[in-house]
Amino acid sequence: MNKKDIFLDYKSLIKSSLIDVVKHALKKTSEYGISNGHHFYITFDTTNSKNQIPEYLKKDYPKTMMIVIENEFWNLKVEQEYFSVDLKFKGKIDHLKINFSSLKTFVDPSVSFTLNLDIEDKIISKKPKLKQKQKKKSS
Repeated sequence: MNKKDIFLDYKSLIKSSLIDVVKHALKKTSEYGISNGHHFYITFDTTNSKNQIPEYLKKDYPKTMMIVIENEFWNLKVEQEYFSVDLKFKGKIDHLKINFSSLKTFVDPSVSFTLNLDIEDKIISKKPKLKQKQKKKSS
C-alpha cells in the first residue's frame, strides 16, 4: 500500500477513536476508583498474542472472554497499547494484561452504554454509485 491508499483509513480512525473512549474510562477509574454504580464488561479476543493471561483462562476461554471491572479489581493501569488489572478467578487473584487491539466490546450497563469495537467487517468501504446526469433533449 502506498500513502495514497492509506491516507483515509476510516476503519483505523474509527477503531482508534473508540479505543480512546475506553482508555479514558479506564484511566479515570484507575485514578479515582469506580463510583456512581459504574461498572464495565469488557470482552476481548483471547487468541491475541499480545495479551498476557494465565494459561488456564486461555483453556477455559479459547476465543473470547468477558471480564467485569466493578467491586473486586486491583492495580488497574492504563498504558498506550494495553491495560493491566488484577482480578479474582476461582478464588485466586491473577494479573491480566490486555492489548487494546484485542477488544471486542466495552459496556457500562449503569448508563446503558455499549461500544462494539469489533468493526473490521462491519465497515465497508465502497465507492458510491454516482448518478449520471441525463442530457436534456434540445428541441
